[in-house]
Amino acid sequence: MNKNLFAAAAAVALLGSAVAANAQTVGHVGANYSRTDLDVAGFDADADVYQLEGAVRFDAGSLGAQVDGAITNYDGDETSFGVTGHLNTKVGSGLVGGFAGVETSDDITFWGLGLDAQANLSPATSLYGQAGYGTSDDLGDADFWAVRGEIRHFVSDNLRLQGSLGYTRIDVSGGDADGWNAGVEAEYQFAETPFSVVAGYDHFDSNDLSSNADTFRIGVRYTFGGTLKDRDQSGASLGSVGRLFGAGLVR
Repeated sequence: MNKNLFAAAAAVALLGSAVAANAQTVGHVGANYSRTDLDVAGFDADADVYQLEGAVRFDAGSLGAQVDGAITNYDGDETSFGVTGHLNTKVGSGLVGGFAGVETSDDITFWGLGLDAQANLSPATSLYGQAGYGTSDDLGDADFWAVRGEIRHFVSDNLRLQGSLGYTRIDVSGGDADGWNAGVEAEYQFAETPFSVVAGYDHFDSNDLSSNADTFRIGVRYTFGGTLKDRDQSGASLGSVGRLFGAGLVR
């Protein structure tokens, strides 16, 4: 798949959604840097990861929709592109729906789909969860199953604290393996401005693969359509295919 063509398609999808007729849009665009330290069977490695990403939520008739996209570069070498689309419906003050998306690079194309939901536990706390299936012919026809949850607490409308927990299982012809990941994140939007800073940490561990990884992440964002809490409550903070199956190594 041509990378430039895919990047153009992602950009058109995001911009087209943002200017959809009669649609009230909420979302963000941002840039992230992360450092991953990886240990595989006693061998240490590290990677610097640079990312441009964004998401927009809009009305699609009686349904809510979100499109998110990301361009991610690993160590100034390999670049991947990702797009995920969501459709959902309001259930009380929360939502329930489904998503589908693709992550692609020069060597690997990965497809994923699943279900997600969000609910308010209190006026300041929300719970988001997603579960899905993914596959890639380029990884030996591997099948991936994953589930992930986030709890988000808003100290104020512009200060978000978040914890996450996820599990991934990989089935291939030669066997299977599983792993889990956990993370924390904080985001602060400066008063009277649309700009925010975000920082996070994720840990991944797999006994089957004799591997573990620690990822530290910082970033900046521009939010349109309101505060951080407005973004959350509108359904503009749903997880991507890359986030679900990436084991916390990238956003």
